[in-house]
Formats: sequence, structure tokens, C-alpha cells
Amino acid sequence: MNYLYLREFEDIIEDLVKNETVQKMKDYNHHCDVSCFEHCKHVAFVNYIICKKFNLDYISSTKAGMLHDLFLYDWRGSSKNLGGLHAFVHPKIALENANKLFDLNNKEKDIILKHMWPVTFAFPKYKESFIITLSDKYCATTEILDYFKRRKLKTLLRYAYVFAFLLFINVQV
Repeated sequence: MNYLYLREFEDIIEDLVKNETVQKMKDYNHHCDVSCFEHCKHVAFVNYIICKKFNLDYISSTKAGMLHDLFLYDWRGSSKNLGGLHAFVHPKIALENANKLFDLNNKEKDIILKHMWPVTFAFPKYKESFIITLSDKYCATTEILDYFKRRKLKTLLRYAYVFAFLLFINVQV
């Protein structure tokens, strides 16, 4: 990855990630052991790359990607009355939270609100809104798969350690 792309990406989200409320996303696990903040940054980066490649509004897409899951609660065990299932209501909650903090344009609002399509029925209005639906699912899938790979590797290493220990004991006896 070109350093200039990475620098430009970081510049686009700089004000967002410095925000105290956005920083709170680090306190909530989203997919396995990946925080909501890390997931949003991952989605924002994938949006940035795709939209830049196809000459779309990569700035709005990147910003909205960073804010698309700004819901600030543990969705797995929340006793919070959400007014519906998390998958259906969190885009509205994220948009309300983002609107309170930042001056969003219409495209950014649509991207945040429609990122769960087709789970939610509102069809994306912009190409960038459709792209986030793909990048969000891609990032979630890779985060979950990476978690299970790490977990499986830890299990294998644990067994290897026990096996090596038993071999060592047998050699010593």
C-alpha cells in the first residue's frame, strides 16, 4: 500500500478518531475480539480504497465508514430497550449519534443508515452506500475468521506444548 494513500486516509478520519465519543467505541467488542472502533476503521479503509479506485466520493465514504457503527452499547447482552433487534435498529442509532457530533452531508447520512442493506429494507441511494454494505460484510467476515484462526492456532500450540513436555519427561526418565 502506497504511503500517500495511507496518509490521506488517516487525514480524512483524523478529526473523527480524535473525538471523545468515537474513542468510546474502543470499549465495545463488535466481532469477537475486534472493537467497534477497529471494525469501523477497517470498514472505512476498505471504503476508501474501493471508492478511490472507482473515482467515487471516497471522502464521504471513508468518514461514514468510520461512523457507521457508532451505537455505543454491547449488542450481545444489552438490556437497553432498542425498539427492535440490533441488526435492524443500530444504523438509525449510529446515524443519530453521528449527527449529534458531526456535520454530515446527505451521502454520509445515507451510507450510515443503509449499511445493513439487505438485512434492512431501505435500498442504498448512492453507489458509496452500496459499497459499504459489501465492505462491512467483508470486514466482519475477515475479523471473525481471523479470530477463529488465532483461537485454533492457540489450541494447537497448547497441544504441541503438552506433547513436547511429555516427550521431555519420557526422555528424562
